[in-house]
Amino acid sequence: MKPLTGRQKEILKYLQAYQSEHGYPPSLRETAARFRINLGTVQDHLAALIRKGYVEREGHRSRGLRLRPSPGPWRAVPLYGAIPAGDPRGIEEEAEAYVTLPEEWARGEEVFLLRVQGESMSPYILSGDQVIVRRQSEIPQGAIGVFRIGDEITLKRFFRQGNRLVLKGEHPDFPPLVLEGGDRARVAVLGKVIGIYRPLER
Repeated sequence: MKPLTGRQKEILKYLQAYQSEHGYPPSLRETAARFRINLGTVQDHLAALIRKGYVEREGHRSRGLRLRPSPGPWRAVPLYGAIPAGDPRGIEEEAEAYVTLPEEWARGEEVFLLRVQGESMSPYILSGDQVIVRRQSEIPQGAIGVFRIGDEITLKRFFRQGNRLVLKGEHPDFPPLVLEGGDRARVAVLGKVIGIYRPLER
């Protein structure tokens, strides 16, 4: 990969941090606001990152960027069966395969992959994507997580509203799951989504 300028390094670091936090890359407007530059300048910097091999463009969507791994150590990460991004259902507990990912994507922490089914998290997380999940029992407000509700598992964005827990998809056609009273005790956080692994072939 070709070397980056100082500003290109700053933008790449921001893209990586944003994707780690939200599970998808920032929009052009969000990037422009973060660095207080205009959209044309952002597009120029992203074009340089693409040209130098650090980022790939996926279609013409606002968030249609994919970060490319830099050379370095690799590790085998367990892939578990499909997790619904719509109605919660169960998944198999035993890994169906192991996928080799760059070590930097896991950052030395305990992570696993889950294959997504359904459209409730689109357009950011698509059916067939494999989300990279870091095991943890708590996640911050607004983060995307994997949750166990009784014997079922689902992928949603997490919100706490007073005494209620709200698990919400991204697609407006899917109503949020609202849990109150005793139902809150049935919810367990299995992990936080820190990235998306999207194979080119489905």
